Amino acid sequence: MSIPYAVIKKTIDEWDPIGLLITHAPADEYDSESNRIYDRLNELSSASIETLANIIFEAFIKSFGDDVFISGFDECKKIAEKILT
Repeated sequence: MSIPYAVIKKTIDEWDPIGLLITHAPADEYDSESNRIYDRLNELSSASIETLANIIFEAFIKSFGDDVFISGFDECKKIAEKILT
């Protein structure tokens, strides 16, 4: 699937699900998650909103755990829709 990395990074940074960028964290704070999402998405020939939402959810749970990343799957679906449209 061909979604530019810049689109994923911009969308994730604007979302700022942990609230780190608002507290003056470095601009590359979510680069690891954005790269993970980009890589996983590009392994697929196509992706539904639900598939991408699951990729986003898993990337943030892996990085921050479910005690810090408290955004639900429905919120990840909204972000997935922004990325795919």
